[in-house]
Amino acid sequence: MSTEAFRSAVHTLVESTMAAFPGVPVFYENGPEVDEASVGNVFLDVEIRWYSAKLVSMGQGGAGRDTGAISLQVFYKNAEGTKVVDELVDDLRDAFKSKRIGSGVTQMPQRSVPTHLKGWYKSGVFVPFHLDT
Repeated sequence: MSTEAFRSAVHTLVESTMAAFPGVPVFYENGPEVDEASVGNVFLDVEIRWYSAKLVSMGQGGAGRDTGAISLQVFYKNAEGTKVVDELVDDLRDAFKSKRIGSGVTQMPQRSVPTHLKGWYKSGVFVPFHLDT
């Protein structure tokens, strides 16, 4: 499976999960930048982080395995509480855990440590995966 096909399949799963949260914008890496003044109180930031690769078979056109994590981070404004964020993160976690995405396989998503900067909190999950290419 190509990187492009994997990324597209991940985005499709994000979009189907986010259908339960109408009005929450989703931003993808290297896409339009977030306009913090008009984005609303909650938005989702999606990135694929590539960590390593290894050869898994020898010979003509040997196969490889990439590893990484899908970063699904929810940003929310100060004093908005955590109810919607917790629901959103729980739904994303359920949608992405132990899934086959083409020739990729996800593992158990790990909650990220909440952070706070410039009036925004951030909380979410990192979904470890491997992708056979």
